[in-house]
Amino acid sequence: MKSMMKILIRYTLSAAGVTLVLIVINFTILAAWTVQTVKIAQKDYIVSQLANGLTKTDNIFTLSPAVSHEITKRNQWAMLLDHNGKVIWSENLPSDIPLKYSVLDVAGFTHWYLKDYPVNVWQQQNGLFVLGSEKRSMWKYNIEMPQKIMENILVWIPFVLIFNAIAALLLALLFGIRLFRSLKPLAKGIEDMAEKRPVKISANGLLGDLAAGINQTSAQLAKQEAALNKRDNARTTWIAGVSHDIRTPLSLVMGYASQLENDTEIPLSKREEASIIRRQSERIKTLISDLNLASKLEYDMQPIRKTAVPLSVLLRSIVADFLNSGLDDTYSLNLVISANAQNAVLPGDEELLKRAISNLITNSIRHNPKGCAIKLTLEMGLGNCSLSVSDNGVGFTNEMLNKLNHPKSSARLENHGLGLAIVQQIITVHEGTIEFRNIPNGGCIIVLSLPMPIHHLQV
Repeated sequence: MKSMMKILIRYTLSAAGVTLVLIVINFTILAAWTVQTVKIAQKDYIVSQLANGLTKTDNIFTLSPAVSHEITKRNQWAMLLDHNGKVIWSENLPSDIPLKYSVLDVAGFTHWYLKDYPVNVWQQQNGLFVLGSEKRSMWKYNIEMPQKIMENILVWIPFVLIFNAIAALLLALLFGIRLFRSLKPLAKGIEDMAEKRPVKISANGLLGDLAAGINQTSAQLAKQEAALNKRDNARTTWIAGVSHDIRTPLSLVMGYASQLENDTEIPLSKREEASIIRRQSERIKTLISDLNLASKLEYDMQPIRKTAVPLSVLLRSIVADFLNSGLDDTYSLNLVISANAQNAVLPGDEELLKRAISNLITNSIRHNPKGCAIKLTLEMGLGNCSLSVSDNGVGFTNEMLNKLNHPKSSARLENHGLGLAIVQQIITVHEGTIEFRNIPNGGCIIVLSLPMPIHHLQV
């Protein structure tokens, strides 16, 4: 829900910010437009300047050429009324304009219109100067404002802007809360889908289509999950059943083969054949055990029994088992433990760790039939231990290295069988990492890195 709160806060702040920006932009445009309008008004309708261009000499009125040109250019007209309201001079006067006016007529058009012509007046020494413009060319309205308000307008403007900002923020918050309420069930539904829980969201409202899509997706995922669980359970049960059923006849085969191998009364060639049968039967038994263990690890069915495992003791025990099991002379097995790792104790499952290391040694032996030198190295780092198994054999192909270091599935690793897959699974359940590399001079090295708490470094 923290992400939903972030969405609400960002939406509210964004909406409020946009509103404030629009307010500022509109206020700026209004101010610029007002200033420009005042400038235009001052430029176009300074009647006094035009009226001063009309002079009287020997009872003859003369309009300066500049003023005459200005009036004509603007499609305006002008006239001069004497004290009796009679037109005594005119310029471009329309035909529908009267030539005589009463005091009431003059009072009527002084601030408004004359025959729908917007007019402005100016009193000069010779009479009343009237300047008119084209019809519907000017909007005029009398606006009155108390002087006190005009004096306080600069004080009120900031308060108005602050009020608008608060109103914008509250409205944005209101809309954000509505959006939050609409998105909250959807976010909860997505979280439930991630946790593989069934989802049923009301499909009403603005986001009803999206809610219906989430419901449908949840239903499909539930069906797929059920099908996968059914398949995986069937496979695990089948593997466990086959492993159990094979063990008894396989044990009989191994027992009889061992008796024949040790029977001195039968020919040597037959005893060698019995030995081959025993060794291959043991290999089959190991493969079945690997298959069962890999299946349990993949589906978290293998119980992890963590204890304090002394690594140096464990490694020496593994090396001794291989050397005492009749390891061929073409193979050598060497163990190197750094000084700071002699007393290292790792919290883990001893049997699984032993299985992983034994599989790595067996992998080197199996894929180097002409023999090789195998080396185990244990070193300590800061908060972790590094265990490497290397050999000077044939190494890995580039394709195999890519699959080992970037596994898409632990199910099968081609000709390397289940051994390395099990190693990867065991290291994963111990929250460690595994890296496969080839050695430039020949051979390969497999590095296991396992986390180790500081208090387990020494005992």
